[in-house]
Amino acid sequence: MNSESDGVSPQVGYTLMVTTWLCWGFSYPATSFVLRTIDVWSSRLLVMGAAAIVLLALGRLQGASLKVPRSHWPDLIIAAICNMAIFQIGMTYGVQLLSAGRTSVIVYTMPLWASIFAVFILRERLSWPRMVALALGLIGLAILIGQDLTHLRNAPLGAGLTLMAAVFFGLGTVWMKRRIWQNNPTVLAGWQLLIATLPVALIWGFSDARLSPGSVSTDSWLAFVYLIFIANALAYFAWFRVVAHFPAAVTGIGAMAVPIVGVLASAWLLDEKMGWREWSALGLIVCALALNLASTLQRRAV
Repeated sequence: MNSESDGVSPQVGYTLMVTTWLCWGFSYPATSFVLRTIDVWSSRLLVMGAAAIVLLALGRLQGASLKVPRSHWPDLIIAAICNMAIFQIGMTYGVQLLSAGRTSVIVYTMPLWASIFAVFILRERLSWPRMVALALGLIGLAILIGQDLTHLRNAPLGAGLTLMAAVFFGLGTVWMKRRIWQNNPTVLAGWQLLIATLPVALIWGFSDARLSPGSVSTDSWLAFVYLIFIANALAYFAWFRVVAHFPAAVTGIGAMAVPIVGVLASAWLLDEKMGWREWSALGLIVCALALNLASTLQRRAV
């Protein structure tokens, strides 16, 4: 995706991948804390806008140009709408209407959609080990989703919006790999967030959502800072380098670790229950990650 990615070693690539798992996994309970005193549209507008500025400033400090070639803008806008606008809004509503842990699980059906899109858009081939890893991971996710959600408020709507976020996240991840980008990944992430902020700002302007700083709790402010600097700025800084370095199928299957972090973090911070479903899914997804890692290392060694 980017010429700079050629210099990223496999060890650094895997470190960046684990970084995104942790950043995004803890973002689900953090979002739940924020939504206790800040509405959906205000929270997304402020988080996305602030994180965009942080990423663009970081890119500039790295000496990277903020100018994007004119021919790249259409792909950048499409990726921004998929990766940032639709994904972030759908995910946030999922946390509000479902629960933080369950939302993280549904969002990370993304590998299925990314793998399917990669076959048609990038002409990637799914090897048998990766297909088995994908199947194990999806079975684990299905076990987590399979419980009765009728006791949760607006569960069908929340699940539908979250699944929509997952599909578009998968599409956006693959779309970024359609061309060789000339820009620094940090700059690309910043521009995507800034582009996605525009439709969110438009909807916020027509809604009745308004932020009252005095009514925001300390926990919400701390979670808000986490979402800006860690779950968005740092996570996207790492994620777009991961996308540049690994095939779409690898990044997609690797991202299955995020819901495990999300479920465990939500159980710890929000007192969401952990039962046999969570532990069974954990075992299946760990097996999927191990198989995927072994397959990737074997292909590199050939």
